[in-house]
Amino acid sequence: MAVLLLALLPVPPKFPQSSSANELQRQINADTLQGVFDLLFEPLRESALGGVPIDCADGKVRTCFPILAAWIADHMENVALHGIKSNACPKCEIPPDVLGSNNHERYPVRDYGGYARLEQEILDGTESTSGDVHTTFNALGIKIGRNIFYGLPRVSAANLHQPDLLHTIYLGLFKHMMDWVQAFLKKHARLQAFDDAWKALPPYPEFFVPKKAYREVTQWQGKEMRNLGRCLLGVLGVALRQPDSTQQLPFKRALVYVRSLLDFSLMVQYRSHTPETIGYLEQYLNRFHWTKDIFLEFRISKRTQAKVDDQRKELRRQRTQVDGSLTKLK
Repeated sequence: MAVLLLALLPVPPKFPQSSSANELQRQINADTLQGVFDLLFEPLRESALGGVPIDCADGKVRTCFPILAAWIADHMENVALHGIKSNACPKCEIPPDVLGSNNHERYPVRDYGGYARLEQEILDGTESTSGDVHTTFNALGIKIGRNIFYGLPRVSAANLHQPDLLHTIYLGLFKHMMDWVQAFLKKHARLQAFDDAWKALPPYPEFFVPKKAYREVTQWQGKEMRNLGRCLLGVLGVALRQPDSTQQLPFKRALVYVRSLLDFSLMVQYRSHTPETIGYLEQYLNRFHWTKDIFLEFRISKRTQAKVDDQRKELRRQRTQVDGSLTKLK
């Protein structure tokens, strides 16, 4: 496989608080990113007009029309490039409240060309039309802004997104799963047992023995996550040994959940599939969804966590006032 570096994309800073200055900077960042991609995709637009001569393997030169066929990125990169909200899918118009469920319903493929026409109505239409378009965009999870891939010849922007093992499984599902598993172990006072079993793993060919406890690793990359998948089930099984009567069912469901995701991640790496292997993958995926409720209390979004923090601050403030009042009474 040959790899050719085309460009280093600018990484804009994050803005934790909303302000007019930040909104202006966000627009500047979006325009800069758009300009970089316009420069990168310009040869593709030019080649679509008359083609380009390319040397073929048989020694002949043929006129070819290269197109952009796929784009591999993590979810947040797709959010920025496709101009969608973080709780939206870049491929279809599935509602945000259905994401993460075992729903087999088919939803319409995103029509980014139609979104561009609706956005043009905002620029050219009346105020009432603009409000209707904004409402439509919010319902579809679309931000007001041009899709990076829109306008490329012979390219459907919705079909460019290709899930891959690194971004979807290792840095996506595995990362979220371990956050929930760590919270689950902490609740049941099994976190230290997990770390002890983690550090006691013996060497094995093509297996990198962890040098630190899981909690001591600050940054996880694809190689570490792949290594994690090879030993996680055994380490977790050791940490959840000898449960009491109230822990037996939760521990069993947690192990089934982890095993289902690990089995799915291993089988999906097959270079070819048959109806039988596809059936196994569906079984693993269904079992994953059936047992994930065991971690429901640990799946807290940033917005929910912010509300919890605000409530805790308010409780501390009220407690301080009560303590101050009691001191005055004494």
